[in-house]
Amino acid sequence: MTEDLRQQVHAWQNGEKIDAPLDIYRCTVLQEWVDYNNHMTEAAYLTVFGWASDVLFQFIGVDDAYRAGGSSFYTVETHIIYEREAALTDSLKVTTQVLDFDVKRLHFNHEMFNLETNERLSTCEQMLLHVDSKAAKASAIKPPVALALNALLSSHRILTTPPEVGRIMKIKH
Repeated sequence: MTEDLRQQVHAWQNGEKIDAPLDIYRCTVLQEWVDYNNHMTEAAYLTVFGWASDVLFQFIGVDDAYRAGGSSFYTVETHIIYEREAALTDSLKVTTQVLDFDVKRLHFNHEMFNLETNERLSTCEQMLLHVDSKAAKASAIKPPVALALNALLSSHRILTTPPEVGRIMKIKH
C-alpha cells in the first residue's frame, strides 16, 4: 500500500455527531490500477473499497491496539457492482452506510463516486465477522466498538437502504 493512500481518521468519541453516510475515503486512480481498456481494473475497485473499510475500522476503534489485543473483523462476503468506469487520474470518493450489526457480524455498503462529476461508479456490500484472531473463531464485538457501531447505525437509519443491497446474482429469463 502506498503511504499517501493510508488515510488516518480519528476514532469516534461518544456523543460526537456522525455523518449519514460517512464520507470516508478519497484517492486518485493510479497508473498501476488501469488495465488494457484504459479503465480501472476490477481488483483496483476492491482495493479502494478495502482501504475505505480500513478507515471505517479506525473510526469505530478497530486500530492496531485493538488487533494486538487479539480481536479483528474478517470479511466473509463481498458483492461489488460496477456501474461506470474510472480512468487514470480520476478523483474518487467512497461513502459508507452501516446497514446492521449484531453481537458478531457487521453489514455495510460502500458507494464509490467520481469526485468531479459526482457520478456513482460502483457499490460494495460487505458482511464481516468479528473474530478472536488468536483462537481463530468468531467472537463478540468488544463494547467500545459496539458502542461506536450502535451510534453509526442510529445515525444511518435515516438513510434509505440502497436497492442493490441483498441483490442476488442470476441470469433472468
